[in-house]
Order: sequence, then structure tokens, then C-alpha cells
Amino acid sequence: MLNSMTGYGTGSAAAAGWTADVALRTLNHRYLAVRIRGIHDPELERRIESEVKHAFARGEIEVTVTLTRDPTRELQLRFDRTTVSGYVTALRQVCTDFSLPPPGLSELIAVGAFTPPAAATDADPWDALAQALEQAISSGTLSRSREGELLTAELRRITRELSGLIQDVKARIPDAITELRNRMRERVAALGVEADPTRLEAEIVLLAERADVREEIARLETHLTRIDALLAADGPVGKELGFLAQELLREANTLGAKSRDLAINGAVVAMKVAIDHFKEQVQNVE
Repeated sequence: MLNSMTGYGTGSAAAAGWTADVALRTLNHRYLAVRIRGIHDPELERRIESEVKHAFARGEIEVTVTLTRDPTRELQLRFDRTTVSGYVTALRQVCTDFSLPPPGLSELIAVGAFTPPAAATDADPWDALAQALEQAISSGTLSRSREGELLTAELRRITRELSGLIQDVKARIPDAITELRNRMRERVAALGVEADPTRLEAEIVLLAERADVREEIARLETHLTRIDALLAADGPVGKELGFLAQELLREANTLGAKSRDLAINGAVVAMKVAIDHFKEQVQNVE
């Protein structure tokens, strides 16, 4: 099943005193490009980019991160009873030794009794961020998959339309060649000149061969067979589908240039319209 390159996902998690919110938006892009917003930590950016590149093969992936500390945990860290008790004991001893007034809250704050431990202040936010990122990637992938189902259905509709037009052209080829032969004979007869029958037939055969589009039809059918296989495949196939869309258009252009039949040329115009629509849709495929 195809995946679209457009999708959206979010995630939120809390761990080690951090709360992380991640919004992941994916857009069309020829290659894989990752844009990270909201943080300015090179190591965190590197780890986020690594996770995103592991999850997606193509598209522009915009990751917006919001990191906040848990205020409740921060308050608990600042009021460490053991630390404060140690400071109180030490200050009381100093006050006793130097006949000073007993220490109050202002003295405890002044000496740093409520400073949070370094390990708590520097707690790594990656645990929370990794969980939120995993959720965002998962929901973003699901969004792209659902969009891919719609893309697959539309691309199959277009290929069915192209197949029908190709069958119309194939059915028309014998009559088109016969009519071309008759027109050539009629034109020679209208000129009122004597023509060598053998030479005339050779020229007619040569003209009919030049207008014969069966080779282009065969290549168009080969491309459609390959497209059907890709639409049923797993994994990124957008680039190959884009290449095949170009090949379909090239064969259709050649077919139109060779044909001398109005009915075939009308079918070719319809093919080109369908192929252009196919190309537009393929631009969304991962």
C-alpha cells in the first residue's frame, strides 16, 4: 500500500521532571528533509533527526518541540528536607559560637539551602522527548497511510482509464491503416497520373508503417503493468512512479505524432489529460 507524503501527528509525554509536546507535519519533497523547531540543543536535534530519518523515506518533515519543566517536581527538588536540616544545624552552631541571633528563613536562602541539586537541575529531557516523538511519528505515519489509501484508489482509477483508451486505440488501428491506404490510392487517382503499381504499393506500405502506433501501444501497456505492481508493493515507490509517468507521456506524445487518424488522436489527447492527472497525484507519493 502506498504512503502519502502529507500527514500530521502529535505526541505528549512527561518524564524526569520534563514535559514534552511534539507536533510533526509532513509535506511533499523530492528528497527527505527534516526541519526542527522549538529547541536549540544540537545533541537533541541530532537525536530527533535520527529518529525521524529512520521512520520516513521521503518528504519534508517539520518537527515542532515544546519542552517545559514540571513545576511540582521543581518545587519538591528545591525543598530538600535533609539539605535544609544540615544548613540549619550548621548555622545554629555558628550563631551559638559567635553569640548571634538564631538563623531565619532569609539566612537559609542566602546560604543556598534551597538550591536544587545539580543532578536534578540537569535532568536529561530526552526520555520525555523520545516518548512524545514516538507518538507523533506513529500518528503521522498512520495519517500518511490513510492518505495513501486514497491516493492508491485514485491512481488505479487513472490507470483503468488509460487502459481503456489504449484498448480503444488498439481496436482502431486496423481500420485506420486501411483508411490510410485507401486515401493514398484516391489521391493518386485524383491526380490523373500513371503510377507504377508496385512502387505505389511500396510507398503506401512505407507510409502505413510510419503511422503504425502498435509499438508505442505495447510500451504503454508495459508501463501500466509495472505501475500496477508498484501500487500493490510496500515501501517507497514515488520516485519510480514519477519516472513512469514521464515515460507514459513520452509514448503518448510519440503516438500522437505518428498517428494520422482523428479518432486515435482524440484518444491520445484524453491520454495526455489522464497522464497529467497521474503525475500530479504521484507527487504526493512517498
